[in-house]
Amino acid sequence: MQADGKPRVLPLRPASQVMRLERLGSFHQSRLSFMRTLVRRMVIENWQITSPVFDLDDQGYGTVVYQVEARFGIFSYVLFSHYLDPDSRNDRVIANQWDLTMALCEGTVDADQLAFLRTNVPKQEAGRVDSRVLVLSRANRSGRTFEYVVDELAEGRQPCIDVIAEVGYLYRTTAAYGSGKLGMADWEKVWTKHRDFARPFAAEMFTCFMLTSL
Repeated sequence: MQADGKPRVLPLRPASQVMRLERLGSFHQSRLSFMRTLVRRMVIENWQITSPVFDLDDQGYGTVVYQVEARFGIFSYVLFSHYLDPDSRNDRVIANQWDLTMALCEGTVDADQLAFLRTNVPKQEAGRVDSRVLVLSRANRSGRTFEYVVDELAEGRQPCIDVIAEVGYLYRTTAAYGSGKLGMADWEKVWTKHRDFARPFAAEMFTCFMLTSL
């Protein structure tokens, strides 16, 4: 506060100073960050998420469909869990096999659409989807923390938070595709038809949020 009672206004730093890669890489989230903005809106608007399809075997492989009732529409988060040989595990974008593959779709999905997604979503870039799909993504388990957490929970113990914090994730996604890629809905359709995701990267961030919340 200034002597005259007016709030002190800090001058903005020039773009030449702020927009440098070494600085951008160290930025922390703020209230304006994509994920925090999304989660805050989900809570305020009381989005409801149910699971009309939960078809997994005793090893956790199969199909799950989460139905998302947002403020302005209904969406389906379709997930396929696959067996992945340990020798094929790769956390990089160049991978071609994954533990999980996912699609965020508009509306509800029927048996025919689910079969179509089951054929194409696991292929990722090698497959094709249609404009009912808003986002396509995939994820692999952490080789360092996933089995540890499962073993601890199976023994009735809570995993050590320090072990988890060292890696920071149980699943890691290497891509969240949107905006018309591979045949899915383009950005113009998303922001004009689906008000719940009519902000940059909202649908992609929701896909990542669901992965961390499974």
